Amino acid sequence: MKYAPKKVFVLENRTYLELSYAQFQQQKDTYLGRCFLPLHGMLMEVSEDAYKAFYKEKRRQKYLNERSNNNGDFSYDMLTTDDFNGEDILMDELADTSGQAEQNILLDKLREGLRQLSPNDRQLIQALYVQQMTEREYAALRGIYHNAVHKQKMRILSKLKENLKK
Repeated sequence: MKYAPKKVFVLENRTYLELSYAQFQQQKDTYLGRCFLPLHGMLMEVSEDAYKAFYKEKRRQKYLNERSNNNGDFSYDMLTTDDFNGEDILMDELADTSGQAEQNILLDKLREGLRQLSPNDRQLIQALYVQQMTEREYAALRGIYHNAVHKQKMRILSKLKENLKK
């Protein structure tokens, strides 16, 4: 756990008892073998089934994310910013053949634009849009300022948008 929780909710006689984390730590031997889940900066006691289901789903999501990363999956709505809606580059599925041709051309341009990015730019796009890191998390990871990450992202998205207009 990254940070100590503010509160701990312990199930006693079918009702939750609220403890501070310090109180919980003092009595931790009492709660050995019980299952707790992190919830909004707090810990909450849950049944063993709920605990297992929570972590099973968490592992499944991690597996799916890793699989998407390994396969290079990409979602166009991840490109959405204040100035640009990533889904706007997609055409109506019921479009005629000329509309389908336009969509294919746009998709090819986007793929080519993504391939032409520098390794650092691709790494930023991968972190922000595939791994769903925040700009602040990425900045901390790289040891740079948040503003620099934001400016780099906006520059990359602008490049991709211009490439789509050509």
